Amino acid sequence: MSFSKLGRRLAWFGCVLIMNGNLADLKAEELVKDPVTGLIKAKNWELVRTHCMVCHSTKGFTQIRLDRKNWQKIIQTMQAQHGLWQLGEAEVKVLDYLEGNYGLPKEAYNPKIRRPL
Repeated sequence: MSFSKLGRRLAWFGCVLIMNGNLADLKAEELVKDPVTGLIKAKNWELVRTHCMVCHSTKGFTQIRLDRKNWQKIIQTMQAQHGLWQLGEAEVKVLDYLEGNYGLPKEAYNPKIRRPL
């Protein structure tokens, strides 16, 4: 390999590293978390704080990933068995928040690849 090819490859690799660092910074900025609750500050996060944190800390539901149907099943189970009140119109907004921020990942799970922290 000539020096010019090696130089181009190193420059390309350096650009990739810089871009990856910038993308990581953008992702970190997009997911601003409330310092008190740890919830991602996105649309309707206050509703989740109001309705869910009456009985729960956020540790439980921020560490799991479920689709909308399963989040709804959990809410219905809490209403039927644990005294959660009817959320009314707020239920759709709570489900939107949970699905959007704590939903299933978009990429498929590969057990040979370590999940991001």
